[in-house]
Amino acid sequence: MSYYNINDFINVCRTDQNSVFVFKKALDDANNDFIIDSKSKLLKFIGNNGLEELTFINTKKWENNPNKIQPILIDAYEFKSMYKLGYIAFMYNNKTNKWNIKSFHLSDNRDISIEMALRKANLI
Repeated sequence: MSYYNINDFINVCRTDQNSVFVFKKALDDANNDFIIDSKSKLLKFIGNNGLEELTFINTKKWENNPNKIQPILIDAYEFKSMYKLGYIAFMYNNKTNKWNIKSFHLSDNRDISIEMALRKANLI
C-alpha cells in the first residue's frame, strides 16, 4: 500500500507548481525519455493525467536523505504514456512543505519490442 495519496500529488502538480520540486536528474531523464523539457511541462503532464495505468511498486526510505534522524518515505509507480512504460518516484518533505519528484524515467521493467519496431519503421 502506498504511503502517499497519489491523487493529492497529481492535484498539486495541476494546481500549485510552486509546491513541487523536481530533482535535476528527474528533469533530465524526463527530457531524454519523454521529451518533456521543463518543470512546468512535466507538472502539466502529470496534472493532466499523463500518468496512465498507474501501478504502485513500493514505498521505501529515501536513501540520500541528508537528515538521517527524520526518515522520508518515497512512493514509486510505473505508468504508461503512449507506447512507453515509465517510472516515477516522489515524496513529501515536511521540512520544506514541498512534494519532490525524485525520479521520472523509462521503467527498467519495460518490454522494448514495440518501441524497437516503431523505430525500425521510422515512426518515432
